[in-house]
Amino acid sequence: MKNSQGISIIIPSLNEKDNLFKLIDYIKIFNLPKYEIIVVEGGTDFPINNFLKNQKKIKIVNYDKGRAKQLNQGAKVAKYNWLYFLHSDCIPPKNFKEIIYQSMTNKNQASCFKLKFKPSNFFLSLSSKATKYNNIFCRGGDQSLLIHKKLFILCGGYDEEYKVCEDINLIKKIYIKGEFKVMDGEIITDSRRFIRNGTLKLLIHFGIIHLLHYLNVNPNILYRYYTLFIK
Repeated sequence: MKNSQGISIIIPSLNEKDNLFKLIDYIKIFNLPKYEIIVVEGGTDFPINNFLKNQKKIKIVNYDKGRAKQLNQGAKVAKYNWLYFLHSDCIPPKNFKEIIYQSMTNKNQASCFKLKFKPSNFFLSLSSKATKYNNIFCRGGDQSLLIHKKLFILCGGYDEEYKVCEDINLIKKIYIKGEFKVMDGEIITDSRRFIRNGTLKLLIHFGIIHLLHYLNVNPNILYRYYTLFIK
């Protein structure tokens, strides 16, 4: 592989033991040439440290609960300049290694994968197809995010005022200050929230939250809307 640059894979965790272990085992299969996995633990009652502390290339960071806070802390302790933010309930595509290193060339460009829900249905399938378009309204945290630390800092990192929309808030700044690319390949995400809340209902609510964020509505109002309609 021509690109020998290293990558810090940053995974926020909160009561995600089973998904987290499954994801870490999956990443190890790729045998990336230079990488580290940073698990930023937000306060689960399960002793993650006891199970991961002796594993090579895995760093456990205990920090305050809050995805934006956890992601920023992961970036702060990362030893490599390429950062890859990944949710614990998402699984990268089978050709992850080749795609990710091919994308680690333009320091002013951030990248994400297209999305695939599992299990899926008609509405989730339509939503997945929209993620191939390079548009801010088609972005979300479940698609993961590859970004160089220089661009991450230029954009101010994750805004910790946001308890929801922290991902699209950063991506919105990337579209302004840098470049954005949708990589080949689909990342698989757990659709449990949609099954629990009702697929169409939840897609509508997320669409409204996206629109409110785009209109610069206060992050506290966004969070209040989220907690009111999404469980």
